[in-house]
Amino acid sequence: IFSKEDYTIVKNPGAENMEIITKEGNEIKKYTSSDSDSPTNGSKGRRVGTAYQLENGEIIYIPEK
Repeated sequence: IFSKEDYTIVKNPGAENMEIITKEGNEIKKYTSSDSDSPTNGSKGRRVGTAYQLENGEIIYIPEK
């Protein structure tokens, strides 16, 4: 958490209570998933697909229909 490097953490991936935490510079943002299509405060979102990280580090994104 206190690293100087930028990072993204996904807690509970794919679950209803999934959280995405990003750190860019000194700024840390937290996003939570929601069933609502319209976020109320800009920090909520909805699931739009699934991402998989391969053994070689490559990430594949599969959008939901």
